[in-house]
Amino acid sequence: MGHSFGGYETAFTITQTPMFAAAIASGAITDLVSLYYSVGRSGNPEMWRFEGEQWNMGGSPHDMPSIYAANSPLPNAVNIQSPVLLWSGKNDQQVDIHQSMEFYLALRRLKKKSIMLLYKDEGHVLIKPDNQKDITVRMIEWFNYFLKDDRSYSWIDKGMQ
Repeated sequence: MGHSFGGYETAFTITQTPMFAAAIASGAITDLVSLYYSVGRSGNPEMWRFEGEQWNMGGSPHDMPSIYAANSPLPNAVNIQSPVLLWSGKNDQQVDIHQSMEFYLALRRLKKKSIMLLYKDEGHVLIKPDNQKDITVRMIEWFNYFLKDDRSYSWIDKGMQ
């Protein structure tokens, strides 16, 4: 389970191994090429993060396309065997929700067990107490469903049809 960069790490990790019975990735970066060419909340391109900063890729997607593809969860979604719960605030200014939405659509297209929750009027972090409680309960239920075989949560059954 992870959020933001941790959401990326969760999404990436489950593309590399089947060892996890379930995963939760929130506010996740899932396509490094797309993020490279996106514009952040400051109005500036996100390119600066990649070549020597946070991502430290050492070059652009044009310089090293195979490295960007190998390190992006989206093009590797075909390898996922773990059920994935994704969530994001609809007004996330830190990580474009399209990152999670595209990943979710890929998972659904590939017939992978997944659900995506979007929280209206929330940003990168859930601020409203009702939403905080909702996601906390849903995360516990998600793990109960897949780790403890507790199939009593209808929202999971309905969401994965």
